[in-house]
Amino acid sequence: MTRSQTTPWTLRAYEALPGNPVQIGLALGFSLLLLFFLGRALFDGAANSTSGDLRIAITQILMTAYSASAYAYVLMSARATTVELATGQRSLHWQTAAEQAGKHNAWILFIAGAASYLVVGVAVTNATTPDVNPWDWHGWNYDVLWHRATTVLFVWWIGCFCYVTVAESARLSRLTRNIENLDLLDLETYQPLTRQGLTNALLVIGTVSVLSLLAVESRYWTVLIGFWISFIFLAWVGLMLPLWGIRRSIRVARDREIEWVDRQVRDSRDALKRDSNDGRSIAELLAYRTVIETVGNWPFDRLTLMRFAVLLLIPLGSWLGAALVERGLDLVLS
Repeated sequence: MTRSQTTPWTLRAYEALPGNPVQIGLALGFSLLLLFFLGRALFDGAANSTSGDLRIAITQILMTAYSASAYAYVLMSARATTVELATGQRSLHWQTAAEQAGKHNAWILFIAGAASYLVVGVAVTNATTPDVNPWDWHGWNYDVLWHRATTVLFVWWIGCFCYVTVAESARLSRLTRNIENLDLLDLETYQPLTRQGLTNALLVIGTVSVLSLLAVESRYWTVLIGFWISFIFLAWVGLMLPLWGIRRSIRVARDREIEWVDRQVRDSRDALKRDSNDGRSIAELLAYRTVIETVGNWPFDRLTLMRFAVLLLIPLGSWLGAALVERGLDLVLS
């Protein structure tokens, strides 16, 4: 199974291009928009088109560029996190994990992408075009043609993105589930897991934010509510799942350390009863026990949860921004 895992072609393409996924995504979005408007001008694409068709086409072009970039970004980020955690580790388990990070079975990714389009893409297309047959290509105008093409692309990439977000998070969780000799007073080594969780959440929320631009079309409201609920749940999973394994390791290490302290306290108590001075202080042991008890199960603080809460507000800002732009355009055109 491990040998059949390969680097997805989308990631290979992004790694072959200059720049990071954000820069490549911006360039891709600009290029697609340029191609769209150029074709619209050359082939009289505005004929039989509505302002709603144009807005949806632009939004889905942006979604295509974003979904591909988010997919590549989460793979790159997970691989970098795994390599950073494996640095200095001599165990073959860690080295194998670093080599396999970012790699997946091509057939699983194909199923994830195809299922995403067949289950979500087709259903959404049917639900948002109740008055016409959305699959009658004779009735498509230029903008709708772009709708159909970009729907396949970005919904496919979203399916793959959702899969690798969960799969890479689960891989990190398994990797850190049983850590020997975990130092409870030095958890900074595992901060990359927290960063990965926040990165996952940010990329998922970014998906919702771009999709929220469709909220200016009333026919998309029901669909978007479902997307918002689903992706907020996925964002929470993306934040917490990479930390689930280290949470168990922290809990086991803390229980083991408390058990050791309690044993030392009992030995010191017995030594005091015998009036023997072995140099051990019960007060110091109890103070150390208090310090260990304050170590939380999760390797993050309240600031991490506050950042996640702020991320949840981004889609709202995206929707409000789209609504303001639409009202402004209507005011100018009128």
